[in-house]
Amino acid sequence: MRNDVIASDQNGSRVADGVLKATSLIYFKEALVNEQYEDCADFIWTAQAFGAQQSEISRIIAEVIRTDTGPNEANGRNKSRRRF
Repeated sequence: MRNDVIASDQNGSRVADGVLKATSLIYFKEALVNEQYEDCADFIWTAQAFGAQQSEISRIIAEVIRTDTGPNEANGRNKSRRRF
């Protein structure tokens, strides 16, 4: 039995593992958004240790890539600099 087990749900999975997995994935997303790439590997490893699938990690990466985080002259969305 693991020390971080808080309770088990009806399927027998550990509730604490789900919370810790979700927390690790949130920290991973925040690290990507803040361009703290040196921390990403640790968050991925931790999330996988608590049951995260590769598809969940890939979805977060794709979401961060699709998200416009701010004005950028190269992306064409900066209306103040748009040229005709």
